[in-house]
Amino acid sequence: MNPLNEEQYREALSQYTQAYSLKKKSSSRERELSTDEPRYVIYVRKSTEDAERQVQSIEDQIANCKEFARKHNLKIVDIKSEEKSAKEAGKRPVFNEIVRVIKEDHLYDSILAWHPDRLARNMKESGEILDMLDNDILFDLKFVSFTFNNDAAGKMTLSILFAMAKEFSDKLSDDTKRGIKKKVKEGKYCGSAKKGYYKNRKDYYRPDDTHPLYVQLWKDILHGYSYKQILEKYKELNFKQNSLSNYLKDPFYAGFYSFGDIAVDLLKADPEFIPQVSVVDFLSIRKMKVSKVSWHTTSDFLPFRDLVKCADCNSYMIPGRSTSASGEKYLYIACGNNECKATLKKKDKKVNSIRAKVLVESTVEFLSSKLNVDEKLYNDSIKVLKKQRYESIFDLEKKLSTLKANKTKQENIEQKLEDEIAKEDSTAILTDKLKAVLYKIRDTNVEIKSLEESIAEAKINMEIEIPSYERFVNFFKNAVTVLQNTEDPYLIDELVKMVFLNIYVGGKKVLAYDLKEPFRSYELLKFQYGVDNGT
Repeated sequence: MNPLNEEQYREALSQYTQAYSLKKKSSSRERELSTDEPRYVIYVRKSTEDAERQVQSIEDQIANCKEFARKHNLKIVDIKSEEKSAKEAGKRPVFNEIVRVIKEDHLYDSILAWHPDRLARNMKESGEILDMLDNDILFDLKFVSFTFNNDAAGKMTLSILFAMAKEFSDKLSDDTKRGIKKKVKEGKYCGSAKKGYYKNRKDYYRPDDTHPLYVQLWKDILHGYSYKQILEKYKELNFKQNSLSNYLKDPFYAGFYSFGDIAVDLLKADPEFIPQVSVVDFLSIRKMKVSKVSWHTTSDFLPFRDLVKCADCNSYMIPGRSTSASGEKYLYIACGNNECKATLKKKDKKVNSIRAKVLVESTVEFLSSKLNVDEKLYNDSIKVLKKQRYESIFDLEKKLSTLKANKTKQENIEQKLEDEIAKEDSTAILTDKLKAVLYKIRDTNVEIKSLEESIAEAKINMEIEIPSYERFVNFFKNAVTVLQNTEDPYLIDELVKMVFLNIYVGGKKVLAYDLKEPFRSYELLKFQYGVDNGT
């Protein structure tokens, strides 16, 4: 290797070494020997936890840190601030970014803060900072209100301060919770703003200028306004679909303060509190909203299976959930027959469907129309029903007896054919006849089994007690009340299926229905006698 080339190589290696020195994680000993200054990032933090104890604002902390850096000739390369609590680890994105930059980007290698509790109030991040110091990843720490020396004694003191900060944070959390509970029980503001109210000097909720608007909004909801209509009418209140829904669920506006696990009657805690809606109206609205939305949108159970039939194809329709254009969730029942869908599409018609609430409303309407039940007519219908049941069983048993007699004849023919086949040399024709008889016996056996099952079912129905007149009338009254107020989808499904065997739907309406007993017999007898609702 000639001298000129060797010199060039040495120069290249020198340049590489300088670059390498900048990139590699230098030990504290190497940094002490280096003429490079530590590069500091100012980190300032303030959270709501500090409001009483820590009067230093973000701006004040930055100003004090800058002044400290000027007096001590510290090289500041960046300033970072955030308003987050340090009580829990991993909740501060700015602090997390500072740690990442120190470990990976090396833009700065030291931190300047107002006090150690600005850096950490939890053991995980406290340990991480101390670990970075021990491994020479973090070169130095400086604090305006505390003197830290980066040695064994200094690290021990710092760890004690971190532990004290955590203890303070835990105690502050407990004290804060106790303070909040006390204020809530007194009906006072505790950081939870409420629409239509402001906080007075004693921290009580008092009506603001928008309060009358909210009072009217509740009245409109009670009178049947939809969410869409409310959002359109009260644009100045800046509601969204979700925020309006949450607002209408909050009992605070009826005078009951719910905060965490605490519930307070505001009119007892603060007699001067003015609700936006009465307790009765609030509960009525909640009942309205629940009956329209909750029971058929929150439960995994889908009612009305094997009940509703498509009037176009006679197939059972399938229940499902959907969301309207206004964002309202609802349960629907739709025809799932692809051939029916295709036929309707050719006629420019939509898939046959109906909303669950329409189905329930139709049931309520049907039951309400039957409340005036004539006692004599009902008792006569029961007699007719019992007679029909006896006659039905008699007819079935008669058919069964005939089938069994036919089967015996067929079995006799089978035996004769088998005997003849055994005697004849040419048996092709006889074999075909035997096959035909065997098929008839097989079909007869199927019919016999079906009839036996029908008879067994009919006899079971005979044992089922037919409700008395009083129970029948009470059923109508109670069923109407339950369907109008219950949130239980299982109960709704059972009540509707107690009345209807099938419901036929077309054009989003109930077109016809098949009734179950004793409703069917009563309706038939009314029709025969030419009466309406027993009058």
